[in-house]
Amino acid sequence: METASSILLILGGLVVFTGALGLVRLPGFFNRLHAAGVIDTLGAWLVLGGLLLVSPNLVVAFQVLRIARLRDLIAPVIANAMG
Repeated sequence: METASSILLILGGLVVFTGALGLVRLPGFFNRLHAAGVIDTLGAWLVLGGLLLVSPNLVVAFQVLRIARLRDLIAPVIANAMG
């Protein structure tokens, strides 16, 4: 379980790092906004999935799922407002 969690956490970190590079390298504001929104969502799911695998009990797992759901509801609204 720890190995799968570590793999998800590392992949999530790499995906978020790729999104950060997209923010620096892409030419326009809307291109950067799209890269940040798409890559950040995948990276967040991978990191939260890794944390979910190593959660010690159901209460912590439920809290991680609540954070994921709240993040999925808020992130597109913020990206739309910025655009």
